Amino acid sequence: MKKIAILGSTGYIGRQALEVVRAYPNDFKIIGLSANKNKKLLEEQIKEFKPLTTSIGGKNLEKIATHPDVDLVLVAVVGLAGLKPTLAAIKARKNIALTTKEVLVLAGELVMNEVKKNKINIIPVDSEHSAIFQCLKTGRKKEIKKIILTMGKGQFANMSQKELAKITLRDIYKHPTWIMGNKITIDSATCLNKSFEVIEAKWLFDLSSEAIEIMVHPEYLCHSLVEFIDGSNVAEFGTQDMRRYIQYALFYPNRKQAVITNSLNLFNKTITFEPPPFEKFPGLELGFDAIRAGGTMPAVMHGADDTAVEEFIKEKIKFTDIARVIKITMSDHQVIKKPDLEEILKANEWGKIRAKKLIEKKFI
Repeated sequence: MKKIAILGSTGYIGRQALEVVRAYPNDFKIIGLSANKNKKLLEEQIKEFKPLTTSIGGKNLEKIATHPDVDLVLVAVVGLAGLKPTLAAIKARKNIALTTKEVLVLAGELVMNEVKKNKINIIPVDSEHSAIFQCLKTGRKKEIKKIILTMGKGQFANMSQKELAKITLRDIYKHPTWIMGNKITIDSATCLNKSFEVIEAKWLFDLSSEAIEIMVHPEYLCHSLVEFIDGSNVAEFGTQDMRRYIQYALFYPNRKQAVITNSLNLFNKTITFEPPPFEKFPGLELGFDAIRAGGTMPAVMHGADDTAVEEFIKEKIKFTDIARVIKITMSDHQVIKKPDLEEILKANEWGKIRAKKLIEKKFI
């Protein structure tokens, strides 16, 4: 029986993880649960799963993540709140199932150094990274030519720049495929979310920016690919159901018969791939820029994005201004190489403040 702590148990991923646990009652024991604000739902989860330790409002996350009985920590909290407990769990030699992208976007080098030092597994839960993780089981590191992250075409793909500039918050919340939070929905529309995924992939799979590509896949059937040096391409196909990836992470390194997810029927399906729209969505390039700059640049990029999204929500800037503000903020930053955690957090805050000043000055 695997013993699990879930950080963010009342969020979308946390709730789906508990669906998986509920479906396999003899395979898992919940040791810890945490929630930010949803006290009522957390109380219901406590009553059902009877964890040994709990948290509300972001308190004691590190205590839950390092509980001596825990085998695996599912990190599904929003934003920076997941960074310190993840590092604490790694140092306590707990395996990690990772959803919170800020952990690797901001502190990828720091985190992966601790992963190697403590000899634990970090299993990605996001669909694209889980897909790559699974595909890589068919070859060795030295045999990889490149990995290819897929992305949807999106509801704004055929718009002109003039039309893109007029996109509103209401337009963005009509995401057709995945159920996501407000900020990630906006980041997906600007393609910043895919840029963050590029940074995550760099650290998860120890690759250069040149070995990472993006490909548009409108049908959402293939969730990413790996090309090996012999010309073989290995892809992961599946239904659009996050519970499948959560189940894979919770049972890793084993697989279990699916009881709550459906098989993918590929008969009569159309499968197409298209080049990424770098010109139309400049935010798509920023992740590669951040990797090449290294050090504190990804943290600055993330902080600037936080501010730009907030200002867009307040209708202070246009949709097309979001990537522009972030790019200018990044160009203003003096990179600190091999930063510690404090320097990373300061860089993230610097990015927020610098972006705010640029917006106040109309990007001058």
